[in-house]
Amino acid sequence: MKDVFTVWSKTRQIVLISITAAIYAGTLIPFKPIQIIPGLTELRPASAIPVLFGIMFGPAAAWGSAIGNLIADFFGMLSPASAFGFIGNFLFSYTAYLIWKTFVKGEFTMGLKQVAIYVFASVVSSFVCALTVACGVELLSLAPFKIIFLVIFINNSVMSSVIGTILMALLYKRIEKTGLIYKGE
Repeated sequence: MKDVFTVWSKTRQIVLISITAAIYAGTLIPFKPIQIIPGLTELRPASAIPVLFGIMFGPAAAWGSAIGNLIADFFGMLSPASAFGFIGNFLFSYTAYLIWKTFVKGEFTMGLKQVAIYVFASVVSSFVCALTVACGVELLSLAPFKIIFLVIFINNSVMSSVIGTILMALLYKRIEKTGLIYKGE
């Protein structure tokens, strides 16, 4: 957990936070008009980014995902619920990182086992994100828990599992060659 805070003292990690935030916000913003629950959530193909980048960049991606989501909220849907979106998207990415780090040892192959772990990480981290945001939205009396939870959970799970798996297969080895894969502290 210490690594969540030490990233702010390392230049490379701060750059990865910024890159993640920019890419996530940049992929969220074009879909803001396609709202599922007006003012609260939209269609999110960008949900692939927190899981994918979380696995590759660790805590830096978690911060970048939280910041990127908040930036995107400024382009529509900024509300008190954005605070829970910040926390939820941080956990979305960080949970995926923790799951991948726990279950994947050794070389990246993207074989059947690693695909299954990737999908598992996507679904579990989507659950954590949806639970966090839905609790906040319910607390603020903006929407019923069950509806917002299901929309976020299904949207994030499907998008991060399908799009993310494809992007992981295409990008991981390339990113690994640059030395940017986060190995932990």
